[in-house]
Amino acid sequence: MLILLIFVVLIFSILASEKKGSKVVVQGKDFRRILSKPGTYDITENGKFLMKVEFDGNRVRVVESTCPLKLCVKTGWVGPRGTIICVPNEVIIFFEEKTDYDTVTW
Repeated sequence: MLILLIFVVLIFSILASEKKGSKVVVQGKDFRRILSKPGTYDITENGKFLMKVEFDGNRVRVVESTCPLKLCVKTGWVGPRGTIICVPNEVIIFFEEKTDYDTVTW
């Protein structure tokens, strides 16, 4: 019985650790980039630098941006179910989640 309990705990911990490696989608007018590994990424469009995004595996933030007010940078770290929108650069950053349903209503 104890071995079965340990096995169940291991399975749940493995599944929980896989969820931490969420994917972040950076989408703009003419591009879509998926960040799956922690790191710092430059977001460019047609060779023009737009912003630098940092993903730590659980959260994402905009470190640097070419937009005038830097609201996307001031947003700070965002986790799953959070979104960063940069209107001047036409970039939206969100977590890609797979669910069993198509929409959520309030």
